[in-house]
Amino acid sequence: MPALVVWEPLLAAGDDLHLLSVIRICLYLAEIALVIPITYYVVTNTHDPSPFVKFGCVRSVDTFHNWKIMAEAMCIFTIIGSVIATVISFAICRVSRRGTPTDTAPRRLLVPLCKCNMVPVLLMKFTVLVLVGIITFSTNKYCSCVQNSLGLDDDEVVGRNACPAAREWFVMVRVFLFMLAFDVFVPIVLFFCILKSRASRRLFRNVRPQREKAAEDDYRWWQKCCQTCCECSSLMTCYMFGGQRITAARYVDVAIALTAFFEDRGALDIVPSDVAAALVCLMTIQRQKQIDCRNELLKEGGGIYAKDKKFFGKLWSTMKVSKVNSRRQQQKLLSMDIESGISKQNDEPKVSGSKQQHFEEAVDKQSLSDCEQRDEVESNDLLQTHTSSSNNLTEKELADVLAMLNSSDNEILSNVRFNEERQDGEMTFRPTVQRKLDAENSFDRQVLSEGARYCRVALAAYSWMMYLWTSRCIGCCELSAITLCELCMCRPRYCRSRDHVKGDNLCAWKQTSVLKTLGIEERDFLFANFRNDVNVCPYIVLVDRRCRNILIVIRGTLSFEDMISDVTINPDPLDDVGEEFGFDGIGEFCHRGMLESAKYVYDDMEARKVLHNAFEDHPEFNLRIMGHSLGAGVAAVLGLMMRKEYPQLRCLCFSPPGCVFTERTAKESKAYIWAYVLHNDIIPRLSYQSLANLRNDVIEMIARIKVPKHEVFAKNMRFRSESKIKDLPSIILHERECIPQSAFYSQFSDYMERQKGREEHEVLQVRMICPGKICQLYRTSEKLNNVPCSPIIMCLKCIPATLGLARTQKYTVLWTEAEDLSEICISSSMMSDHFPYNVARALQVAAEAVGVFDIKTTEINSNEDMQEGEKKRS
Repeated sequence: MPALVVWEPLLAAGDDLHLLSVIRICLYLAEIALVIPITYYVVTNTHDPSPFVKFGCVRSVDTFHNWKIMAEAMCIFTIIGSVIATVISFAICRVSRRGTPTDTAPRRLLVPLCKCNMVPVLLMKFTVLVLVGIITFSTNKYCSCVQNSLGLDDDEVVGRNACPAAREWFVMVRVFLFMLAFDVFVPIVLFFCILKSRASRRLFRNVRPQREKAAEDDYRWWQKCCQTCCECSSLMTCYMFGGQRITAARYVDVAIALTAFFEDRGALDIVPSDVAAALVCLMTIQRQKQIDCRNELLKEGGGIYAKDKKFFGKLWSTMKVSKVNSRRQQQKLLSMDIESGISKQNDEPKVSGSKQQHFEEAVDKQSLSDCEQRDEVESNDLLQTHTSSSNNLTEKELADVLAMLNSSDNEILSNVRFNEERQDGEMTFRPTVQRKLDAENSFDRQVLSEGARYCRVALAAYSWMMYLWTSRCIGCCELSAITLCELCMCRPRYCRSRDHVKGDNLCAWKQTSVLKTLGIEERDFLFANFRNDVNVCPYIVLVDRRCRNILIVIRGTLSFEDMISDVTINPDPLDDVGEEFGFDGIGEFCHRGMLESAKYVYDDMEARKVLHNAFEDHPEFNLRIMGHSLGAGVAAVLGLMMRKEYPQLRCLCFSPPGCVFTERTAKESKAYIWAYVLHNDIIPRLSYQSLANLRNDVIEMIARIKVPKHEVFAKNMRFRSESKIKDLPSIILHERECIPQSAFYSQFSDYMERQKGREEHEVLQVRMICPGKICQLYRTSEKLNNVPCSPIIMCLKCIPATLGLARTQKYTVLWTEAEDLSEICISSSMMSDHFPYNVARALQVAAEAVGVFDIKTTEINSNEDMQEGEKKRS
């Protein structure tokens, strides 16, 4: 910041030229290294010109010598030009390292240096390119003439030294020609783009006189950008991810939302590298504030949080519940030991006094049972205390909590999370107490069990693409083999009656992949509509006989049409929808794209009577609606619409978006929605408000950076301990109250004032949150919240995690609130934590840890279930 102006503003700032200059210096040095031996071979060339003259390939001996002199001059001229270009690039590299993103005065020499590099040096390089091209072409032409005249093959030409082009050193000439062409044509294309932009801007000013750019222009610009981006991406991916049916009108809502979000009337001068550096700084400062928050809590006496009686009341309740659960576990182990002792004694010969011994053991078992019942009642009472968060702690209870916090065996701290919040617009962190899922609690076990079981079903909704991903190299072979077998048996799937499957491809890979992933037969595949468009989500209806459920599975974001549905974030009122479906929607709002998608799924199922026929065949079954990402949000809205008709339905939302319902509807949805969030997943934290806060934080970080951008990235490339990372923000950032005055800071202040004035008039300011009762899985780590100390390097860990090559063995599963997900946490894993395969694997590991998930029962319907169903029907 600001953008470098070389006749016209570029997409790069002056301090972005550091890396580019280093690359160009390496390229020039490679050119010099190639030209020096070429010059040596040209100067020492002893080829006899007589064959060239004899066969008429060259007019005379003088022409041959002139060609040789021109080649020698070209080599020397190339060396001189490369040295000059290297010196200029080195100067650009040195100057670009000066200043900060907002302090551009030390880099004022960059503009003349870039103009010199773009015009004189470029002309010199272009001249060299033309000369080298002519000499190379002429040499090949002369050598071909001699070779054809003498009737020699390539080996004989080399052996008789008849042509310089047949020698090994001439290969270096061709390599040099390729490098020179790349070095010339890239700047030429950039130069003509600048001239075109300058000419169009002057023409635009003549057509439209000086006036402020209208919001309609911004809107049309965003619409054009979105359309161009989607069309190019669709073409590059061969329409594998859709995009061919998106019309220009579909981008209207997206353009309106982006215009409202990024509207700055040209006030801010920011380039992409500024945003990248600001995100790295924001990740570092979030990390530092988390460490400071934890250290303050662990101070003797509780630090500044000692006055927060509500927080310590929850902490005391959690500590008591933990003690009760620990005692219950010990009693359970003791009971198992007694039972094993009884079974051993039953196998031994009976002796006198055995009745008395059995009587005493029975009394022991009865007392253990009474203790368990008493602990269960005590645990429930303490959980209610935890929920009510009593503020009336005695001094002794407070001392016990503080002693537990400061002890070496600090298990209670695993229930404490440090979440971001806003105080007067400033980012701060606060400790919150969250209850762990208890392995002895039947409700908690059911939540984990169903989550681990049905997340694989939500994963299967992504059809053949996810099947190929999870099956590694053999997935494509398996699906192809199934298709070939059906063709050989003259029973291809597309030739059968397939009224229950819509929108599948010719090979029926979508349905086949679902059947293979879940291990079910086709008769348990009740219906599927794989058609996809904007606000049209693919969905599947299945039967789960093992758990006696009818499943509606909605696919998440996979295509460009789904992305447009995601970005259609405008809140739609639920008044008319509530009146139609029998719930209180007065004054409540919902995500527009998800509401339209839920209406489509509902109307399509009603028109085809899918659920009516399913419950006719299975009247005793319950209804489960599930999905991942966008599908989770659509499932939540669909559950709200269908709850009156199916009171026992339950929605399982995996990684749902953070902007589905407004607050009252989201809290009421806890009765029938279970949401699952993996660690630092960014999607459940996404809302208009959280994105606006992130935008403001990024702009503020740019203003606060006090070192060159390359130092920001370099300092975050190193591994740092928690003690050292605490000092890092003070090294790279100004204090929030001490931001120096600059042109960008004035722009930032004006922009923030304008945003505050817009807040009360924006429709998008309606606050929407994540739905349901939220179960969050935290990766267990010695580091605080598993946030890496080296953000850039640790981003590489996301690659094997996303590919499924790494597996974290331990998770802490906590109940959390939507308010704890109100801000975006910048992390190296915030994108990979949303990947459906990672979510399914984490839920499976967490469920296995508490003994509620068996890998043998991952198939939805086993053969025993099918046989049992046949007996009931008969």
